[in-house]
Amino acid sequence: MKSKLTRIIAAAILFTTCSTAFADEASRRKAAEKLLDVMGVESQLKLATDRMLDLQEKTNPQIAPFRDVLKRFFVKHMSYRSLKEDFITIYADAFTEAELGEITAFYLTPTGRKMAEKMPELGNKGMQLGAKRVQENQAELRQMIQDEANKKKEEASKTK
Repeated sequence: MKSKLTRIIAAAILFTTCSTAFADEASRRKAAEKLLDVMGVESQLKLATDRMLDLQEKTNPQIAPFRDVLKRFFVKHMSYRSLKEDFITIYADAFTEAELGEITAFYLTPTGRKMAEKMPELGNKGMQLGAKRVQENQAELRQMIQDEANKKKEEASKTK
């Protein structure tokens, strides 16, 4: 009798804990979705995709005739609609529900809205800076790769 009662209590506790965990998870995911909406991730992602296509076309003009194909591919695999659930998971896993609420509150302020508006431009400038630095130092990179290839070749010949 005692063990049956213990099992019933344990099952009730487990059920309550699981129900609460599922409710917490759903609530956190809803808070993450709200944050993504407030941040304007959908429009930012669209803008970033367009800018990436522009940059690719500029650096590799022979892809220009295929821009529509690339655009369709990115809409299918890289659009907000196709990535939304993954983004929600990323944010829900990274932040508590309270933190998501605080971040959302920030993005609802004038400064937060300005940050959301400026993020694509700042990201684009960062990518351009990175590409410029790599291009400026391409000779050094090629030499480093060549040195490493020679080193590996020497090591391989020593082990034979």
